Amino acid sequence: MIGKTISHYRIVSKLGEGGMGVVYVAEDTVLHRRVAIKTLNAEGPGKQHFRSRFLREARAVSSLSHPHIATIHDYGETEDGQPYIVMELVKGETLSELIAGEALTIPRAIEIIKQVAEALAEAHRYGIVHRDIKPSNIAINERGDVKVLDFGLAKQIDISPSDPDAHTRLNTQTREGVIVGTPMYLSPEQALGVDVDARSDLFSLGSVLYECIAGRPAFPGSSAVDICAKVIRDDPPPPSQFNASVSPELDRIVQKALTKNADERYQTADEMFAALESTEANAQKAGSDRTVTRLISPAAGTQPTGALGTLSDIFKRPRLSIGYVVAAILVVGLLVMGGYFLFRNKPHKPLAEPQKWHDIGTNYIREGAYFKAIKPLEQATALDDKFVLAHARLAEVWTELDYSEKAQLELLRVDGLVPNRSILETVDALYLDAIRATITRDFPAAIRANREIVGLKPNEAQAYLDLGRAYEKNDDIEEAIENFNVAVTHDPQYAAAYLRLGILYGRKEDLAKANVAFEKADALFQTLGDIEGSGEVLYQRGTVLTKIGKFDDAEDQLQRALDLSRTSNNQYLQIRTMLQLSTVLQTRGKTAQAKQTAVDAVKLAEGAGIENLATQGLTDLGNAYLVRREYAEAERVLTKALEFSRRNKGRRNQAIALLTMAKLLIQQEIRTDEAIGDLEEALKYFQEGGYSKEFSLAVLLRGRARLLKGDYPGALQDFRQQLDFAQKTNNQAQLASTYLLIGNLFKDLEQYPDALKNFEQSYAVYKALDVPITIGYLIVDRSEMLAHLGRASEARSLLAELPTIANRLDSKFQQTIFARMALAESQIALSEGRFSEAREKAARGLTLSGGTTSHTGVEAAFLLALVQVRSGGKGVALKSMQAVVESAKQVHDEHLLSLTMLGQAEALLVNGDAKASLQFASDAQQRFARASQLESEWQAWLLIAKASAKQNDPTGARDAARRANEVLATLEQKWGPEAFQGYESRIDVKGWRKEAEELGASQ
Repeated sequence: MIGKTISHYRIVSKLGEGGMGVVYVAEDTVLHRRVAIKTLNAEGPGKQHFRSRFLREARAVSSLSHPHIATIHDYGETEDGQPYIVMELVKGETLSELIAGEALTIPRAIEIIKQVAEALAEAHRYGIVHRDIKPSNIAINERGDVKVLDFGLAKQIDISPSDPDAHTRLNTQTREGVIVGTPMYLSPEQALGVDVDARSDLFSLGSVLYECIAGRPAFPGSSAVDICAKVIRDDPPPPSQFNASVSPELDRIVQKALTKNADERYQTADEMFAALESTEANAQKAGSDRTVTRLISPAAGTQPTGALGTLSDIFKRPRLSIGYVVAAILVVGLLVMGGYFLFRNKPHKPLAEPQKWHDIGTNYIREGAYFKAIKPLEQATALDDKFVLAHARLAEVWTELDYSEKAQLELLRVDGLVPNRSILETVDALYLDAIRATITRDFPAAIRANREIVGLKPNEAQAYLDLGRAYEKNDDIEEAIENFNVAVTHDPQYAAAYLRLGILYGRKEDLAKANVAFEKADALFQTLGDIEGSGEVLYQRGTVLTKIGKFDDAEDQLQRALDLSRTSNNQYLQIRTMLQLSTVLQTRGKTAQAKQTAVDAVKLAEGAGIENLATQGLTDLGNAYLVRREYAEAERVLTKALEFSRRNKGRRNQAIALLTMAKLLIQQEIRTDEAIGDLEEALKYFQEGGYSKEFSLAVLLRGRARLLKGDYPGALQDFRQQLDFAQKTNNQAQLASTYLLIGNLFKDLEQYPDALKNFEQSYAVYKALDVPITIGYLIVDRSEMLAHLGRASEARSLLAELPTIANRLDSKFQQTIFARMALAESQIALSEGRFSEAREKAARGLTLSGGTTSHTGVEAAFLLALVQVRSGGKGVALKSMQAVVESAKQVHDEHLLSLTMLGQAEALLVNGDAKASLQFASDAQQRFARASQLESEWQAWLLIAKASAKQNDPTGARDAARRANEVLATLEQKWGPEAFQGYESRIDVKGWRKEAEELGASQ
């Protein structure tokens, strides 16, 4: 913009930038004067709203002419439609700069605030409320005159001349739910996002005065939400507590301006001006030359105030008879109690219409239909903004839907409406406690509050359902079921209670009882003509069937739910159902269909403006891509999911997206440090929020990342923590997954008997759940362990089962499974000395895996090179092994890298380079020793012995052979005699042991 001309104003320099516009210094080429010109910088969907507000400022303030209001000279639009305002250029300092520079005395502060009050009085007379009074919007020019700036949030109000109180009742209405202003100087009305009038500006002016004379803000806080909560809830200490020069009279002025109830504040700016003027003379006498220090400690000798101070004074006076003292205390007590009961605030009673909408929304919450609950609860609060429980229920809904900022704002409104919950009826106070505890995930507290409600309403079905929901959230399933059953006893027509029973019986895998409950719920919904309710039943049945592994039935129920949701135009249920259906399709191996279903769900969610579900859908889509190993696409959509969640401040969705991103990185076996960083961030949220299941899953993934980094103790600690959790919660899917990961860890540690045991436990669970993809992988894992332990015939029998499983998968997964199968067959053949078959199978595995860019591909290339080495290949075999070592470095698997280094040592020895072979074998041996990988370590010692012998070092050869036998003996102790006996029976192991004995006995 610098150097450009707008109308007849040439832009000279940039002066500053605010929430709505950029301010430039410009030259008026007609009148030859410097001016300030403000342009709009808002972009995006809300641009038109900000543009309207921007032009409103120009129209509103141009009608004002006052020495303490910065003059508007001109306004208009540029050729490309950008609005601008031309205003008086104030040369000097802002009040915020004076405060920060500690260049302010109390008398000077009063004088400045008086001039601001004069400016506001003028604006208020014209029906204009500023709404953003703060130190940076108060300028003091070079002559010391005050100028109020930036009416960018100003509100124009129509004033009826016939209203005698029009100048004090300047009510405004902003967009629903929008808080306008700067948090530290907001009025309670602004913080609550409700109607504001001229008295709101006076509260903000009181906040500014407080900061000027106390040296600290009236409402300090660590975040906007924290500050808003204090504005609504807390009364700040008197300024004299921080600055002893502040008089009691000035304290009273500030405290009156900062009264929460607008009716108890100064009613006009003129009234506040008069109060300040009356105290100005006294301020001139005391401390007129003393500047206010920022954030000074409380003034010494501050006296206690109120009843406690009065009692303290009584006991400091000369002694009276104890009877007089007791009598005085009793009289004071009775007066206080009498005054409390006479004048205490009465609880607000909502009218029938808002109560009806509240009840509808609450019933939707009880069904778990949170999105449906929004409109009726918003209708309840729109009809009655003081309806505390409606605001609280709305906060509960926003929390469940992961709109944390909206939830916090509703809770702020609750705090503002009921700073003291004792004014509520007992039942309402308990409901408020239960809702707040649910939002903060303090489920034991929610249970206690709901128990008390049941005690007060022992015949009300809804009370038992609420108590059951609290138990359900606390994972106390038996207690939850008991209370839901009591609910249907009290009300046999209670569909929501039957629905909850169906869900929980499903979680217990009691499908018979779950079906009975779901059928009763569906029949009641159909009787009521509630198509959406019937759709919810089908969705929940599908979800239950998914969890217990009945994927065919789950797909049928979800498809029916999808049809009903489309018929009833319930987009929220439609999106949820599509996402759940995508998961089922993915698990069944129909990954292409799963991906398309998730894509469609995300598009629908974005189009409907349901971004929390769009985020969830993107995460699910990322999972679908991840399963298909389409890593670039997975990372793209997960990055978008993270952008959505951060933009919408959906912390739960963000944590889940981070967890999935980490899973992606771990599966690719790349950027493990980044994956651990993502997991640590997610773990913090899950732990703080009490999300135990998600926390345990993140721990599991962190264990996998640590395993890839070779941090075996850390990985095992994470896996065992997860195993303990899965056993306590009886979560079969997590149990199976954890057994699988522990098996992989023991496989890397070369503790094959333990690995086999865990793989078999995992296989048993996955087979019961009927998850063909993982069943296939576990068949290969088990066969590999059996082959390592010398049980080759059992391994071959297992692999013969694999084609039947693979035929249930799509072609992409079949290819991956058959690649793993080929490697297992190659290993068996190599151990038995059948080199031709081993070479053929390794080559097939390499082709099916798509080359050495994947972990399986590197393993295949390694086996192929090893076969070449052991079958007598020399030059070609050495080159192949060298290439494999470089490839192994790229997949970030420390164990595989160590194995390839040992393979290179073997290749070098075959090629006659005993010296280089000795070096590689020694390096590999140290790596194996650090990781306690005993089988490979004894083989490394054997290679060291052979290389030493080739170098004519019989002593070194004997020592190395002795070490090999020692490690082998340790291996026998570790595995146990039975497992070791099978290992010794292997043809290749027999040959190695014979070589070790010969080298150990050499002279």
